[in-house]
Amino acid sequence: MQAADLLAAVACGLYVWVERPATLRGNHGWGAPLTTIEITLPDALAAEASGAGLLAPEAIERLLRDKLASDRIVRLQDARAALAADPPEVLTRQEINEEISAYRKGQRLAAGS
Repeated sequence: MQAADLLAAVACGLYVWVERPATLRGNHGWGAPLTTIEITLPDALAAEASGAGLLAPEAIERLLRDKLASDRIVRLQDARAALAADPPEVLTRQEINEEISAYRKGQRLAAGS
């Protein structure tokens, strides 16, 4: 197994191993490759989570998607607050055109033309 195929994460005492076996790397009808995850939990927590339906693949997917969406919203709010606290300088139309021209000139020089 290659290092890129195995991810080990340790968070709050929860050991998570994510593995992408060769048989699951292809597309399987959901539009994306599948990944198998093995989670090691204390027995009591595993029993409670299982009883609540939280260990079903659909539930885990929903939890992960919700957390990722929440994190994106927080990052967006942080970026908006930073911009509000220190707004960027407003450029005139001429300054914008000069910036575009300079960028294009740099691209042409980099390309050797």
